[in-house]
Parts: sequence; structure tokens; C-alpha cells
Amino acid sequence: MNILHIITQKPNSTGSGIYMCGMVNGFEKIGHKQAVIAGIDKDDEQMLFNKNIKFYPVNFNTTELPFNVVGMSDVMPYKSTLYKEMDKSMVDSLKSAFKIRIDKALKEFKPDLIICHHLYLLTSYVKEIIRDIPVVSVCHGTCLRQLNNHDLEKDYIMQNIKNLDAIFALHDEQRKEIIEIFNISQSKVFTLGSGYDENKFFKSKNSLSNDVINITYAGKITKAKGLKSFIKSLSNLRYSKDVININIAGDGNNKDEYEEIVNLAKENYYNINFLGKIKQTELSKLFRESHIFVLPSFFEGLPLVVIESLACGCNVITTDIPGIKKWIGKEINNSNKISYVDLPTMKDVGVPYENELPNFENSLTYAINNMILNIVENNTRNKMINMEDKTWNGLCNRLEENILNFNY
Repeated sequence: MNILHIITQKPNSTGSGIYMCGMVNGFEKIGHKQAVIAGIDKDDEQMLFNKNIKFYPVNFNTTELPFNVVGMSDVMPYKSTLYKEMDKSMVDSLKSAFKIRIDKALKEFKPDLIICHHLYLLTSYVKEIIRDIPVVSVCHGTCLRQLNNHDLEKDYIMQNIKNLDAIFALHDEQRKEIIEIFNISQSKVFTLGSGYDENKFFKSKNSLSNDVINITYAGKITKAKGLKSFIKSLSNLRYSKDVININIAGDGNNKDEYEEIVNLAKENYYNINFLGKIKQTELSKLFRESHIFVLPSFFEGLPLVVIESLACGCNVITTDIPGIKKWIGKEINNSNKISYVDLPTMKDVGVPYENELPNFENSLTYAINNMILNIVENNTRNKMINMEDKTWNGLCNRLEENILNFNY
């Protein structure tokens, strides 16, 4: 089968982009031919895939598209254009630029299936202009937040998303949300889950010493990720400086938020290292050298970093993001390798009520302290767990089964 992947964003800088690349790798191993259409900046590397994958880049900051690559979140790890700031001419330029690449891919590559990412503007446009090839889409959650936050092309998006041949949700709760928002048939929406690259994220053969506990966060440096609360929660730990080491990997394009988080970290009793944006190979090495991965986020789709860090041996503390417990599964949930912290009450998506934060931070402290004790007393950091069904190969096998059984 010839599979064409389409995403508006950079394919190597965000969770959804990495997800798409994981699917590409998984389908390549199964034996499908593939091509990719994606948005990148004119100064970015133009050869992002191996020679077996045909790449049709759509370059932003050019005369064709004289603005930054669009981002599905208001805070992206690169300079981005917010959808809520786009006018009609920008929308028309976006559609026109992608149509040129789509037409070229249809002529040269002749796809049997098109997989789009995000239930949003570009996916709607693809379904509008392509009628004789199955078009399916993966929801990453952030697209639903965009629909909730503003009205850019909302009626157009709602109508065309309903016409997709199939939609894949990250978890069951998201599947229910998609069905409700778009008033779409349940038979069109499937729960797919997420995946990780076992060639990059794997456990070291050597046991990790518990003399110094390394605690790591990786992701965007933004308040919506709960980083301020995470940093405050560390202040309540009762360990000496020399036995706790904290690393924060990632960046963000909101300068004020970034500086606010960094300045708060400087006031902390513990030394908090900001590593900046790091490559996947460096991230996997960081995970293999870490005891605990913490994801204190107030909003996520289905975070890859949770399963990537678990695959590298980390114990994990994460907020109880909708759908994540079921996706992780009973075996891992009962392994003492993962702990869930209740989310504070939200006044908006990813925005908690301020008076809820002290209790949330106390819960984070409690979870971190318990996990440290668990590691020191029971050596759970070095415990092996089976992650085979969480790989990209596992995900692509599930998706292939759904596609082959689906009546288009």
C-alpha cells in the first residue's frame, strides 16, 4: 500500500510530528511505501527522511507563505504562527501551498491511503479536495482545544471533519469527545493509542546506582506543563542537595514564561539544570541516566515521553491525564513503576484555578517522595517491564488492522 502522510507542522519538533514520524518508521518496517507532506521553515533541513520516504516540504517564510510555520498550540518549540491570528489571505495561502504539494504527490506517488494529523484546518481541506482516495486522520488533542478557543474557519472544519473516512483517537475519553464535538458516527472513530521507537528508547543493560536520584522533565518550557508547580513541589522535599539532581530538557518560544520558570528555579534549594532542546538520542540517554521522570502537565493528548521514559527504565510520575491509565495498562500500573497525581480543577483548558495549586503541589511532593523511597528501598528503578505493545510497530499493526477491516 502507498501511504501519504500530511501534517501542517514541523515533523521533527513537536509531539504530533514525532508521532507521525514514528508511524512512518513503523509502516516502513511492515513494508508499505510512504510519502510525507509537512510544513517547515525555509531555513530548516530539507531532507528529514531517508531515501525510501518521498518528502514534499511546504516552506514557510517564503514569498509563497510569508509567515512562520503554524502551530497547533499557542506555545511551540519554534517560532510559529497562531491559528487565532490568521486572516483569510493567510488561510488561502496555506491551502494553496499545500495543494501544490498534494497534487504533485497524487501524480507522482499515487497514494492508496492518506493519513492526516490533527482534526483541523488542513485535514478539512484535504478531505474537501480529495474524494476518490480514503482520507483518515489522527487526533492529538490540541486540535480540539483550538476549536474550543476560537472560531477560525470553524463551520468549514466541522463539516469536512465529519466527512473523513475514519478518525483515530489517542484514548477512549478522547474518542467520546470527538464523537460528541463533531456529531460523528461511532463506527468511524477508533482508539489507537501511541507508540515509541524501541531502537532509540531502551533500558541500559547496567543497573543504575541509587546514590544520587536524578529527576527529569522533558517537554515545552511553559506554565501549562505545570512546571512552576513542579519546581515549587521540589522545595518541600527533605533531602540534602547532594542526593537529588534535577534536569529540565526542552525550550519554548514564550520568553516571559520561560524566564519566569527559570527565575523560579534559581530560587529553589536544589540545583535545577536547564538543558535546552535536545535530540532524541540525547533524550534517551538522559532517561537511561534518570531515576524518575515527572510530567506535571495540566493538559496533554497522550504524551509520548511517558512511555519513552518507561522504556528507558525510568519510574514515572504523571498527572492523571484522561485516558493515560487505561493506555498504560494494568501490568505497568501495578508494577510500582508509575504514579498518578490528580489534576487540579481547571477554569479553562490547561489553566487551573490558582487556589487549587497548593494542594496539587503538595500531592506532587508526596508522589516524588514516595517514589524516591520506593527506589531506594525496593530498587524499582532497575525493574524490567514489558513494553512491546507500546512500540510504533505495535501501533502500526493496530492501525493497519483497523484500516483493512474498515468499509470505505
